[in-house]
Amino acid sequence: MFKNLAFILLLVGTLYYEPTFAQSARLQKPAEEYEFVYHQDWSANFKLRSDGWQLGFEMGKSKIYTRSLIYQIDLGLYNHPKQAKQNKDPYAGWFSSNGIKPFIYGKQNTLFALHGAVGQRFLVAEKAKHNGVMINYYYAGGITLGLLKPYYLRVCGDDLCTYYDVVSYHPDEDNGFIDYDKIIGGAGFGVGWKLKFRPGLHAKTGLQFDWSSQSSMIKAVDIGLSVDSYFSKVPIMVTKANKFIFVNAFVGISLGKKKL
Repeated sequence: MFKNLAFILLLVGTLYYEPTFAQSARLQKPAEEYEFVYHQDWSANFKLRSDGWQLGFEMGKSKIYTRSLIYQIDLGLYNHPKQAKQNKDPYAGWFSSNGIKPFIYGKQNTLFALHGAVGQRFLVAEKAKHNGVMINYYYAGGITLGLLKPYYLRVCGDDLCTYYDVVSYHPDEDNGFIDYDKIIGGAGFGVGWKLKFRPGLHAKTGLQFDWSSQSSMIKAVDIGLSVDSYFSKVPIMVTKANKFIFVNAFVGISLGKKKL
């Protein structure tokens, strides 16, 4: 239900706002009536998503005041909705130093996603000359490249746990990866950078609220929806169902600059 609603919002936003803003662009004021008309802008952004987080960069080019062509690139970390971090260290805490790391039982891979997208940004509401908020609507679509990093655990190497092995999930091996009683803890983020790739498609739509008091600067909050659709299921968990479509809501902050 939520996936269908997100796709409908993306489709309706694209079909509805395009003719509406294109029509308003034909009726817009001449450029000389605006204090400044910026033809380029760039911004860096950080977004918290309902399934993770991402860092990104956006560049915009504009020939008319109310519409810009935008180019986006970002890298994000995705979490499976059923994953849960746990710790077998009885003294776990901020100052624990015995080397036992928390782990996620049943996690097979960590998913990063690299997005490249092109879209349009439309002016919804102008801000006052020296204060107020500018509101923009945008949509973008492109490609996504899923980067799968194998998840490693420390497990007991023998029945008495006199030593440990560092292992990842292999369906044909009984190496203790899914034997909860043998697991000691996580192996650490720096272990196992043997990446696998999953290509797919990406789309997003959202609203941007720019409150910067300087017309040449961007200080904005973003809210919206995004969708990643891979060509096959993405194996994140061993013990839970995996999927190939990822729908999420996001909120973020963008900081940048505009050029005449």
